[in-house]
Amino acid sequence: MAGYLPPSMLIDEKIMLDAGSFSSVLTFERQLEIDHVLISHAHCDHVKDLALFADLIIGHRRKSVKIHASPGAMKTIRGDFFNNRFWPDFFMLPNPDNPVLKQAVFKPERSFRVGRLAVRAIPVSHPVESMAFIVRGPTGTFVYTGDTGPTQKLWRAVNRVRNLKLLMIETKFPNDLQVVADAAGHLTPRTLAEELKKIDAADVPIELYHLKPDRMSDLETEISALGDPRIRIMKIGDRFKV
Repeated sequence: MAGYLPPSMLIDEKIMLDAGSFSSVLTFERQLEIDHVLISHAHCDHVKDLALFADLIIGHRRKSVKIHASPGAMKTIRGDFFNNRFWPDFFMLPNPDNPVLKQAVFKPERSFRVGRLAVRAIPVSHPVESMAFIVRGPTGTFVYTGDTGPTQKLWRAVNRVRNLKLLMIETKFPNDLQVVADAAGHLTPRTLAEELKKIDAADVPIELYHLKPDRMSDLETEISALGDPRIRIMKIGDRFKV
């Protein structure tokens, strides 16, 4: 829908968190600076811009872009997306020794490096293998939930994090679509309120994203009714310092 985009968040100009829309909005020059793409899961709205990105940058970089994904997500990306049927296999082009994209499969719940960041992936509740990310940099830590319904393991891990600066939480459906949200593995304002009770940090800002664009008015009303001053709805182009 015009004016709304699937999730993509640029970190330190070099790292892309999810690939729903970045190739549609970043200049060619800025895309060439990206060295890593961190994928929460392999649903179309989180990976689709990898296709245009790879096609655009081929021949313009000497170093492969690392695609960080869980085993299940990488299997889908390689087998169902870059499979020479749906899209050319840019994990092999222009040649297998120096491809445009290079897979970097991480193990859930174990820390791994993405550039200068330490990342820990935590499985969350979604119909496909999906990860939240606890991302630690030199000055603080933020959390990105990816797509999830109500979950436990993530918040247990979050409650052990020191120097937590920001929570990014998806909240896709309004309350009248609770049955759909539960089946699809997403939150509503109602279930968001229950999830927030599981979080010990009382003063950490909460940014909501992935709201269903055709129901924004309803979602804004229901989120406002929660009366939680920590909560804000993320906007396109927002910048955060962590």
